Amino acid sequence: MTFPNFSVAFERRMHLAATFFLCVIPIFLLFARGAADGAVVLIALLFLVRSGVHRDWSWAREKDILILLVIFVLMNVFVSPFAEHVGKSFGRSLSWLRFVVFYAAVTRWVLTDERTIRRFTIVLLCTLGVAALDAIYQFFSGWSLLSGQPMNGRLTGPLDRPNIGMYLSKLGLPALAMASMLFAVKQSKKIFVFGCALSPILLVVVFLSGERAASVLTLLAVILILFSLFLTGGMARKVSAGLTVVGGIALAILLATSDRIWGRVEDLASVVSDYTDSIYGQLVMMGLRFFGDHPLTGAGMGNYPLVCEDYTALGLSNVPCHPHPHNFYVEWLSDTGLIGTIPFTIFMAMLYWMGIKVLFGPRETRLLGGLYLGVLVMSLFPFSVTQSLFSNWPAILAWTSIASAVAALRFATRKAV
Repeated sequence: MTFPNFSVAFERRMHLAATFFLCVIPIFLLFARGAADGAVVLIALLFLVRSGVHRDWSWAREKDILILLVIFVLMNVFVSPFAEHVGKSFGRSLSWLRFVVFYAAVTRWVLTDERTIRRFTIVLLCTLGVAALDAIYQFFSGWSLLSGQPMNGRLTGPLDRPNIGMYLSKLGLPALAMASMLFAVKQSKKIFVFGCALSPILLVVVFLSGERAASVLTLLAVILILFSLFLTGGMARKVSAGLTVVGGIALAILLATSDRIWGRVEDLASVVSDYTDSIYGQLVMMGLRFFGDHPLTGAGMGNYPLVCEDYTALGLSNVPCHPHPHNFYVEWLSDTGLIGTIPFTIFMAMLYWMGIKVLFGPRETRLLGGLYLGVLVMSLFPFSVTQSLFSNWPAILAWTSIASAVAALRFATRKAV
């Protein structure tokens, strides 16, 4: 393919640079969060430069990206100008564009060929394997070999906070989805085998971490994957049954032998049984209160802690003020009102529908459908305590996970045509 007034060699260099930045994002998320955000921005900028040079903006008209761009416009035209704290809201709403363009770049440019997907999958699996082994080392020694981070009652691995379970789950599932896709289109069996061999180690760390949201969501994702294997039929159905039995026994042993993990389960049961009086229930109710006061536009992007402080100062609330309501659906309602929440819900429905079609489609890609839906469950499950989908680290983690899975699904769909 030739491009007028544009060197093919330069195109390849841009793509190689974007691929490099994508590959280092999982590494940066472990050690340098600011660098990870910088990599996201650079990928987005490279994609915009490429689109400008080629004068090809067709990607902006594709349904999933178009609706994200519409949300961006709505945020900046109708939400931020009417926010409780306008400057804070514009800071969040304007910078959110980097995630939209990053998602477009990964799904429409970077991860669109077999070689790049294979390279990224290998790097991602190796990074996850190193992080998981470091977390296991920390579990037995009390400190991380890579970062020196102490355990302090919660497993962190090389991270500086107890998020290693969510990190491994949100990136492990898309890595397996890409490996499954490569196997389904007969491009690489070795990577798929490597991913399958690494999976038990990742799962062990996720459940040992004691992160309630990560553990429960991972369990739901595993159930989806086992269901996709059952739908595949043949030997896969027997594998599904065997893994279900083995997994159930392993989980029972973990709960029976670890007082720490059992204590986390009891904490979860206590929160669920008395949700409205728990801190998470109070934060959610506070977010819904902000939405009730501003049903159309919300209180403003990133305004949750600021408005909470305003309410506290006026004596209208005694709930501890956190950065977000710990549920991203409530965060959308609280920060953007119906104007932002409705179109984003449509975007999520589109993503889920793509996975459902693959799950009940050709047999060879049903496992990919289960893994893809597992990715969405990890980031988009509505009834879960979540981190913010707008702030840097969790947002980068979520968008990298979702974009990688969407890219794998699109590649498999094109190959099937």
